[in-house]
Amino acid sequence: MKLSYNWLNDYFGGKLPKVEQAAKLLDDHAMEIESVEKVGGDTVIDAKTTPNLNHTCLAHRGVARELGAIIGAKPSLYSRKFKDFNLPKATGKISVSIDEPAKCRRYIGRLVENVKIGPSPKWLVEKLETLGQRSINNVVDATNFVMLEIGQPMHAFAADKIPSGKILVRNAKAGEHITTLDKKDVALDESVLLITDGEHPLAIAGVKGGNFAELDAKTKNIILESANFDPILVRKTAQKIKIQTDASKRYENEITPEFAGEAMEILTKLIVEIAGTKETKVGDTVDIYPKMPTPRAIGISAKDVENILGVAISEKDIADIFSRCGFEFIQNGSDFSVIAPAERLDLTIKEDLAEEIGRLVGYEKIPDIALPKMPFAPETNTVFAYKEKIRNILYGEGFSEVMNYTFVGKGDIELANPASPERKFLRTNLSDGLAESLSFNARNAELVGMPEIRIFEFGHVFPKTGEREHIALGIETPGGKKMKDTKDLAAVLATLSEKIGTAFAAKGDATVAEFDLADTIAKLSVPAAYEIPEHADANLRFAKISPYPFIVRDIAVFTPEGTPAEDVFSIIKKEAGELMVKNRLFDVFTKTFPDGAKKTSYAYRLVFQSHEKTLADTDANAIMERITGAMNKRSGWQVR
Repeated sequence: MKLSYNWLNDYFGGKLPKVEQAAKLLDDHAMEIESVEKVGGDTVIDAKTTPNLNHTCLAHRGVARELGAIIGAKPSLYSRKFKDFNLPKATGKISVSIDEPAKCRRYIGRLVENVKIGPSPKWLVEKLETLGQRSINNVVDATNFVMLEIGQPMHAFAADKIPSGKILVRNAKAGEHITTLDKKDVALDESVLLITDGEHPLAIAGVKGGNFAELDAKTKNIILESANFDPILVRKTAQKIKIQTDASKRYENEITPEFAGEAMEILTKLIVEIAGTKETKVGDTVDIYPKMPTPRAIGISAKDVENILGVAISEKDIADIFSRCGFEFIQNGSDFSVIAPAERLDLTIKEDLAEEIGRLVGYEKIPDIALPKMPFAPETNTVFAYKEKIRNILYGEGFSEVMNYTFVGKGDIELANPASPERKFLRTNLSDGLAESLSFNARNAELVGMPEIRIFEFGHVFPKTGEREHIALGIETPGGKKMKDTKDLAAVLATLSEKIGTAFAAKGDATVAEFDLADTIAKLSVPAAYEIPEHADANLRFAKISPYPFIVRDIAVFTPEGTPAEDVFSIIKKEAGELMVKNRLFDVFTKTFPDGAKKTSYAYRLVFQSHEKTLADTDANAIMERITGAMNKRSGWQVR
């Protein structure tokens, strides 16, 4: 959610803390702040709201109320004053009916006659454009302003294009189509809810307006819509038709139907102010509200708060926090009965209230408490214990663990509803997938810095006889040359057999060996306790992997005898720059030349890769030319 600091500040009469402090307060107590960016004469705060606050905080007022609760200041009801109007009643009539009240929880319509469609005032254009919204016209901009103000999506139809004045909310018919405001033709089915005039689709409920009753420069009479739709329906519809809008985002996070009536009133006032004429007339609202929500009373005590948060909060502080949040409550000693505001749909149980108290007090103020000792010793899980032991042995032998797909192209058990036609069977072994992983990693061995690929996998297989858990391990060396001073698969299995206490034997000279884990462990005794390995390097950090291909180059250079390898690499590092992602010294020897001089040769393998583009040979060649030139300039050095 992008928020205008100036807009938020309007709720506090310009007395909000400076933008950096306001952003930090929100980040500490309410939501994650992703960026703070200066835009014109304003500052835009990009906030990632938590799911519990999405009901209210996808709008400026909800965030202003959060800030008010944090700093102990009460924001005004709106960011600006909406002028009251006293205008004649509209002469036309509209009607509203809902075929699916479970899907449309409330629908309010209102006819406004004799408005003038035109440009929006400067203040409105600036507010919208600051947040990346494009100004369209005064009426459409007004609907967007209300949505960004309180979180209620709004819409306006050209009334003259709906001569019947009828609004019917119904399911789409099979094969029905609608052309949206952006001229996209959308095929519909019976699961999609529509706003119609009884015959023509006017809008996809909660998602997107249609162009049938679109406003244009000739529009004089409009029908305003303020509605509330089932959040699950809106989410499924948006996914089905592959259209997500600002409106659908708010509806699918669920907003209270109570907002619809309030939003209609302030939208009407704003339209009268910026699009009204001397002849403007405003009709009564037609409000269909099938089921009004029941106020929720939630009980909590100071002792409940202490038990949930792990720290005692005084009754006075609890009452103060509830007041700052704008909650109605009754206090009886240390007991509180809180009436949850209609818009706070996330508040249903006492733990929700404790969360409000905890985040406003500040989680950093809750002290650490040691967990009590367990009154019993947990039993050792034999399978888990031996899997961990096998893992640690294989890690020590230079292996990495992989996880391959359970779904494969052939097998004994076929899926009824496969996610992909290429993977519609359950695997019967691990060996096939592990062999593919060996081959794939061997092709990228230089990039991952592993001249020999050693991998293993624990996983379930599904032969006709039933589901089993297996382990498979394999070794592959690019080019087929065995590495010096490393164990082959048979030697690794011998080590595993010795340390585990049961036989692991490879069949033939295959590069992959696979074993039934349950059968293997069944031969072993139950371990008394888990073996806890040493902690990994705490300074280890993950780095982003480039999606672009890499290029490998070799360079060898004769240097005067006694030249350390570090001197050679320092030149390589300086000239290669950030595009060199891997390097390996793979050959060193000393040679006596005919003139009696002894020189040492160093050969490096260099891997180049970019995070921004696919490198061309010319890119790598230019780097190698720089390295070669720098080395040849050294006295007694000669690139081979």
